[in-house]
Amino acid sequence: MSAPKTDLPPLTTGDTMHEVEPGPVDENDNMDFDPEKPRGPSSSSTNFLGLTPSTTQYILSSLQRYSTLPPTLYFAMHYTNTALIPLATRNVAEADKYLLLTRPYYQTFPLEGLVIFAPILTHVVSGIALRIYRRRLAARRHGAETHAQRKEMPWPKVSAISALGFALYPMFVAHVLTMRIIPKKVEGNSAGVGLRYFAHGIAHTPVIANAGYAVFVSIASWHFVTGAAKFLRVSREYITEPGQTGAVKRKWRARMINALAATVAAVWVAGGLGVVGRAGKGVGWEASSWDKIYKTVPLLGKMF
Repeated sequence: MSAPKTDLPPLTTGDTMHEVEPGPVDENDNMDFDPEKPRGPSSSSTNFLGLTPSTTQYILSSLQRYSTLPPTLYFAMHYTNTALIPLATRNVAEADKYLLLTRPYYQTFPLEGLVIFAPILTHVVSGIALRIYRRRLAARRHGAETHAQRKEMPWPKVSAISALGFALYPMFVAHVLTMRIIPKKVEGNSAGVGLRYFAHGIAHTPVIANAGYAVFVSIASWHFVTGAAKFLRVSREYITEPGQTGAVKRKWRARMINALAATVAAVWVAGGLGVVGRAGKGVGWEASSWDKIYKTVPLLGKMF
């Protein structure tokens, strides 16, 4: 084994560590890696699976990219049920019927796992794995052989879409716990959990619930819309026209995408809080059942 190198080049990210982060298609931020076109191996080295670095990156990037497709179908249905239909009907009880009608398409075994949980987990894990793997490759290129040298390697910068994704994931987990897992644990199923259940929770803690929901759907909207733009290759970085004309086009493309994300978020807040959130507390046995569920939710349960 060769002795550890002491004269290492400066640890910079300018030419080796690209700003490529976990997001629907962040692997293409610098246009240096196209998951549609696997490249030949950049070196003869392979990992324990016998895969070259370029093949490993291609697999991880493809998993991260295409794992977003099944949840997109769920998001379209859920957005319609929680934003568009409440705004159209202006009646929570009526809108709740449509929510219950579409549930069999994504809350039955094995569809729930295949459409929602497995793809989202794959998206998150593959994105983090890709980030770690690229840092390891950069450390190898810099000749960092010892643990101390590898620790000095800087991490790639976190892009805006990745930061939104990292912030969104714990919120998504909390939402699933409150709306799906805990109701099944307490009641044996989540058949009674719908828009009126959500309205009941909002009415109990209006300030915290309204603020939390607004932040949740805003982050989700920006992550989904900007991610879709990257997936479809219509985001600003895909405008390669040089000069002032290209700069203006990129600026306006970014504004258009941000405006669309803001519109999606505004409609979601209007339907979720402006209509559903104003329905008030439930009554009778339903309210008692919902209180029992909410009381078992960590932190939130102390308010019931």
